[in-house]
Amino acid sequence: MKFKKNVLFILVVVLSVTTILSGCQGQSKPEKAVKANSTETKTLIVGTSASYYPWAFKKDDVVQGFEIEVWNEIAKRNGYKLEFKLAKFSGLVGMLDAGKIDTIAHQMSITDERLEKYYFTEPYAYSYYDFAVKKDSEFQNLKDLEGKKVGCWLGGNGERTLRELNEKEALNIDIITYDGAPIEKEVEIGRIDASWQGEIKTLSTIKQANIDLRMIGSRPFYEVNAYPFIKKDEKKELVDEIAATIKEMHKDGTLEKISKKWFEIDTTKKPKE
Repeated sequence: MKFKKNVLFILVVVLSVTTILSGCQGQSKPEKAVKANSTETKTLIVGTSASYYPWAFKKDDVVQGFEIEVWNEIAKRNGYKLEFKLAKFSGLVGMLDAGKIDTIAHQMSITDERLEKYYFTEPYAYSYYDFAVKKDSEFQNLKDLEGKKVGCWLGGNGERTLRELNEKEALNIDIITYDGAPIEKEVEIGRIDASWQGEIKTLSTIKQANIDLRMIGSRPFYEVNAYPFIKKDEKKELVDEIAATIKEMHKDGTLEKISKKWFEIDTTKKPKE
């Protein structure tokens, strides 16, 4: 009788241990599955404009344009989730510095001053600057604009280069800055004599809005466009990842294709010196 009790006790212990082990194994499987299947989606906040056709603009409540399509492709290739924040260009740099956005998609150019503050990705575009004037105006070259009113974008590379050009050539230009207003229209209605901004932006707007302007054809300067990120150690790996993706997009022709879609020319190749 005592033997039977001992056997029964051993069986109960064995069954209990087996049940506990089975339970532990059953619980561990879902944990492994979660770890294996879990992927952290990186969300990037990209600052851009709603009124910079065809680089970035809003139509039918949809943000679109060259910059947007480039970023959508970058996100697709890296599994990022994108959030676009809209602001005037003059406010985007402040938002970047304050950490409200991760980067700027607004034909942002690389300059020595900006390189002190930001990491830049691989360049994705090269943009000539030129003056636009009325078709029937007398202005044919840079010297003809001496003492005239010329508009440019406030706080951008356009303003900086126009001031440098004005001083270098002693043009005594009256520089008028704008922050979101259509500069081309300002030329058309005669408030200013010429506009100074990226050639592609001007030509695209002239065509889209059927504005009676022409370029003077001086093209004294081009800028190198890339995406800026605040210089922090945790951003370096991300910048390198995006730079590598842009290189791939150059190599496989994706950037050229997007450029020709929005600009009808390829602006993704460095101009020959």
